[in-house]
Amino acid sequence: MLYTLRHALRTLKHNPSFSAVAILTLALGIGANTAMFSVVNGVLLRPLDYPNAARIVQLNTFEAQEGHAFPRVTGPDLVDIRSTASALDQVSFYSGGEMGVQMASHAEFVGTYLVTRNFFAVFGVAPAFGHGFESTAMESGAQPGAMVSLPFAQRNFGSGAAALGQTLRMEGVAYEIVGVVPAGFRFPQDSEVWLATSSLPESMERSAYNYHAVALLRPGTSVDAANAQLKTVGERLESAYPDTNKGKTFLAVPLREQLVGSVRSTLFFLMGAVSLVLLIACANVANLLLARSTARQREMAVRCALGASRAALARQLLAESVVLALAGGALGLLLALAGTRVLAQSAAQQVGLPRLADIQVNWTVLGFAMGLSLLASVLFGMSPAWQAARVDVSDALKQGGRGLAGSSGGMRHALVVAQVALSFALAVGAALLFRSFVALNSVDLGYRTQGMLVMYAHDPAHTLADYLKAGRFFETAVDQLKKIPGVTSAAAAMGVPTGQYGSNGGYGVDGRDFRQHLDDLPQATFSLSGPGYFSTMGIPVQRGRDFTAGDGYDSPFVAIISESLARQSFPGQDPIGHTIECGLDEPKWMTVVGVAADVRQDSPAESPGPTLYMPLLQHPYYGNEVEIVMRSAVSPISLIDPVRRKMRGLSPETAAKFTTMEAMVSDSIATPRLQMMLAGLFAGLAVLLAMAGMYGVMSYVTTQRIPEFGVRMALGASPRHVLALVLGRAGRIAALGVTLGLALALFGSRIMSAMLFGLKATDALTYAGVLLAVAPVMILAAAIPAWRAARVDPAVALREE
Repeated sequence: MLYTLRHALRTLKHNPSFSAVAILTLALGIGANTAMFSVVNGVLLRPLDYPNAARIVQLNTFEAQEGHAFPRVTGPDLVDIRSTASALDQVSFYSGGEMGVQMASHAEFVGTYLVTRNFFAVFGVAPAFGHGFESTAMESGAQPGAMVSLPFAQRNFGSGAAALGQTLRMEGVAYEIVGVVPAGFRFPQDSEVWLATSSLPESMERSAYNYHAVALLRPGTSVDAANAQLKTVGERLESAYPDTNKGKTFLAVPLREQLVGSVRSTLFFLMGAVSLVLLIACANVANLLLARSTARQREMAVRCALGASRAALARQLLAESVVLALAGGALGLLLALAGTRVLAQSAAQQVGLPRLADIQVNWTVLGFAMGLSLLASVLFGMSPAWQAARVDVSDALKQGGRGLAGSSGGMRHALVVAQVALSFALAVGAALLFRSFVALNSVDLGYRTQGMLVMYAHDPAHTLADYLKAGRFFETAVDQLKKIPGVTSAAAAMGVPTGQYGSNGGYGVDGRDFRQHLDDLPQATFSLSGPGYFSTMGIPVQRGRDFTAGDGYDSPFVAIISESLARQSFPGQDPIGHTIECGLDEPKWMTVVGVAADVRQDSPAESPGPTLYMPLLQHPYYGNEVEIVMRSAVSPISLIDPVRRKMRGLSPETAAKFTTMEAMVSDSIATPRLQMMLAGLFAGLAVLLAMAGMYGVMSYVTTQRIPEFGVRMALGASPRHVLALVLGRAGRIAALGVTLGLALALFGSRIMSAMLFGLKATDALTYAGVLLAVAPVMILAAAIPAWRAARVDPAVALREE
């Protein structure tokens, strides 16, 4: 066996071009698949790293009227679930997000959540330093407690131990840091500060979905059993509170499913695409080995004549295949290590990929990659070995150096057809995603994106007086920011399109109290804005007026509505002067003073919907955490430092972070961009591999037919005729491959439909474009062998024959 392996290594060393192409082709396929599988394994398949991960569920509310479940619950519904659903051992709720946290010397935007004291008990997470919320020391302390992540503690206090006993403030309330959470715990995603709150929800409105909730199933209880109980709870509450709970029930969803549900389809789609690349790579290497084994038939015949057994020849070819496969697998793993890191980081930046820390090339993925290489070695080695065992020694010796034209010719052609088909199907998918993304970037958003700097700012507030003070502070800040060179206009808002802040809900018009008709109210997005917001954003006010500095808390309440809302609630009427009410904070009737043009609020893929705009100063409880938009005459990025210095001079306690409107819109379409980029990469790789396969087969076939071409040319055939013979054969292979690829693409159109914007998965123009691109590329791959055949010297060809 050792001799066989040494001989295989020597043989491959003497054929460096063949070996390099085969190993690189296999490495690309295995490396890409291993990297993609590492992401899928880390995000979708690997269990959560908590002691009782399988028992942790997230509570969802299912609204029959909406037709879907969403991961939030109301305060009173939570209380009822906790008291009656015995299948749940622990129920904890939380609320919050990224907000400003004040420390002794500075303020910082950080993921901050108010959590009940049993929150960490649900996850079974013990502090790395200090103690948890449920300790006796915590219960007896007068000051509310906080727990922070280890990276937060190290960043702000130097170490985890040094953070204990320190004080941080949020919304004017001081919290003592009592514990430091291990670095690996980041739930909810990107959280770094957890603040203890009462076990009784602050909001007790059954129409206000203010809380997320996690629970721990009792040992031995299944998710189905828990959901059966929750359904019973929902039915009881629907009967008791028909106005708010009609058609409402509750679902327990395994936490892992809740975390990864939004990216599941994208990852599986990309895994399918890269698997096709591996199939093409395998077909390519198999073709190389088949062609090489056929060309070596005279060598095999000589070795048989010298006494080598057919079994020994088969073992030798199989050993060469195994060496190639293992070498390809080893190189593929190196590519996978780099590819996994790049792919995970790219996906995290593009789509906020969850469980980023769980993505790594581990032993499972290593076994997967090596299994692929070993399987490939068997597939690649068996056919050549079987062919070698059937060599007729006398016939092979008579053929000179050309080898016998065995039955492998048909197999090689079939493999190339398969390569062309798979690459064509992948190219169609990539082209559809590309055209969809172009359409997405071309839609009219209804607002300005270029030259727009956006500053998220949070000013701490706890009482009504604090919130009113924060609103006045931001008025002053906006006036000061306008004086910075390069800033042409500025305004504050809560609910900028594609931003992190916002709200929505039902509303009533002209005396129809929304609280009495919760089951059939029209819905709208709620947004707050200060004077100059519409002009700064480039949103036309079609009728009426903009908000002014006079629209304060003590002034008559006013509102501006979007054209969609006007059509929805005031069809055929002038909305100006009508009244509208919503439940954003204090239910007060507002007079409509303007109608603004529609905008695509959530992302370019979302159609413009009804939007209700209200003055920031008239809704102070939502006015201390705002987005300040600044239109600039220079690069928005260049304004960040002067704006930050100005804000620190005005208020060191105000946390601020920066982005641009273009970046926000780009982030909102991150998933289709990632799909397009990776599908395009995989499709390009597939087409290149298919092109290499076409070149290899046509080069081999042309070499085999050199004597035939010499005879034809000696009898008067022109070089153009020989060229046409070779290209015609390539054209037939390409045509069959494209036909099968078209069928594959149409078969997968259902999967593609949900990922496209602005066109159908059967778009004829896209299919035609891919056909016009792929078919000539495949013919071009055969052009070089065809050109060599057309230039053959008949005398030389006949002399060799």
